[in-house]
Amino acid sequence: MASSKLHDILGPPMEDASEETFELFSQEIPSNNLGFIDSRQDTIQVEVAGHEYELQQSPGLLNSNRKEGTTGAVLWKVTPLLAAWLASFPSVLADLNVLHANATVVELGCGLAGLVGLVLSRLVKCYVLTDQEYVMKYLKENISANSSTNEPRSRSTKKRSSSRVPILTSSLKTMALDWETDRAENLLSVISSEDSIDLVILCDCVYNDFLVKPLVQMVTDICYLGASTPKSTVVLIAQQLRSDSIFELFLDSLMQEFYVWRMPDEKISPNLRSTSGYVVHLAMLKLAATM
Repeated sequence: MASSKLHDILGPPMEDASEETFELFSQEIPSNNLGFIDSRQDTIQVEVAGHEYELQQSPGLLNSNRKEGTTGAVLWKVTPLLAAWLASFPSVLADLNVLHANATVVELGCGLAGLVGLVLSRLVKCYVLTDQEYVMKYLKENISANSSTNEPRSRSTKKRSSSRVPILTSSLKTMALDWETDRAENLLSVISSEDSIDLVILCDCVYNDFLVKPLVQMVTDICYLGASTPKSTVVLIAQQLRSDSIFELFLDSLMQEFYVWRMPDEKISPNLRSTSGYVVHLAMLKLAATM
């Protein structure tokens, strides 16, 4: 069972959200500002796992007064770091059997860049990028623009390789999914109810207190999706450490329904360790863990 494996790999789950919050925020945290890579550029280039991606952003949308939110309009610093770590097929996720060639992965709040999906769609059977409707046009354009990416650049030359590596777009799906107004069942339009969702990814989605409750509810519903009993879906949460109060509120809400573990520093890449200003947690529904 994945739950027993999680215990074997990471030890017992956390018991107190306030203790976890205090431990993380009492250490010296590097300044990552708000967490944008560059919020002024319309186009940004990043290299992940030896492949270069050119991604469209929308600084105008970020600075607009759109009441439903604008944070998905630009790329955040933690995203390429998480994508690079996941592309290495971390042993902890491989041992849990949630990241593999036949895996189905759902990402919430992917933003218009969709970078984690662009990277992992090479490696899994099905990757579903979800966010609010306003990012869908940009997201699909970024997928189209990166339908092939460059091979790694030679260290001896600045010229790009002419060889192209296709992204398996058939494995990469998109769907508008609003945590407050939509239902998890909507995912069944792009995922067969017979396919187990192995992994749910939240990358820098925890930033607003009024979104905590609908976000946790959406994650819970997804883990129940398409089954009369909870599946052993693993939830991965990567985020920048910003507000201790919002972080604690989210963690406390999550722990009502889930067992939660922090990824130990020795099992994660150096630029995502607890002293980096970022943190990665894994979670599993309590009911699924007892099945």
